[in-house]
Amino acid sequence: MTTLNFADRVHDEMRAKKSRLVIGLDPVWKNLPSSVRYAAARQYEMEAVNHEAIVWALREFCEQIIDATRDIALAYKPQVAFFERYGSDGIQVLERILAEHDDLLFIADCKRGDIGSTSEAYAQAYFSLPDAPPAPLPAAAVTVNGYLGWDAIQPYMPYILSGKGAFVLAKTSNPSAADFQDRLIDGEPLYVHVARKVAQWGAQCVGACGFSSLGLVVGATYPDAARAVRAAAPQSLILVPGLGAQGGSIDDAPAFCSDGHGAVFNFARAVIYAYKDEPYKDKYGEKGYAQAARAAAELYRLKLNEVLGAP
Repeated sequence: MTTLNFADRVHDEMRAKKSRLVIGLDPVWKNLPSSVRYAAARQYEMEAVNHEAIVWALREFCEQIIDATRDIALAYKPQVAFFERYGSDGIQVLERILAEHDDLLFIADCKRGDIGSTSEAYAQAYFSLPDAPPAPLPAAAVTVNGYLGWDAIQPYMPYILSGKGAFVLAKTSNPSAADFQDRLIDGEPLYVHVARKVAQWGAQCVGACGFSSLGLVVGATYPDAARAVRAAAPQSLILVPGLGAQGGSIDDAPAFCSDGHGAVFNFARAVIYAYKDEPYKDKYGEKGYAQAARAAAELYRLKLNEVLGAP
């Protein structure tokens, strides 16, 4: 059985849903709607916050967000740290979400970065080869830190060549990204060298869509950097965080694309906590948090299509 290239899967979903939108799942207890927190308290008959109630609330919240947006979101990006912080119970929530929604694309945002057997072990947590039992955390793609070079990427390649994907950090959206990533080497920023090298490694993973399943992470807060990365890696699929709450502008989306293709855009807090903001706050209230997330997701989907054209 032929396994579809990950970049092709992304572009197929993009066309089917007319969406470039990725929804980040970054659940934080204090930011959850009071309706979810009260439901958790009733579930465990507690007077004070406890571990079991928090874990229950995280799952309930994420499930409702997914159910409300599954026809809008191209993919979901769970930030693994927000589940790991609750130990094995939190990881079980993530396991269940991934296993029970295997018809959807999930990008596990774990930013792993090691070498050899350790990197292979990280890969096996999320990936398995075709016709093998599924990995415990069955994701379609992961984020990877390539600071250790090819040795950090190579263990993922058999899985990528068999239909999985990975996004290597190039230019991240945080303010201190420049501390290392902007350092000049032979007159070019380090992130451009990273992009060019990843493009070379990923040349064997290019799908029919024209883009590689070994992609890059480039923050929306740096559109000039995005243009430099796109020039250095014209066939790399780019994952773009930093839109919405982090201040990146949708108007800069063309900087990440090649003729409107080859990039997906992550919104986390601006979607999952939309119920806190106008106009959703008055229209939906806290109990309507999932409907508010859907409305915000649809707005961003349409805005991206307005700027980039329909996929």
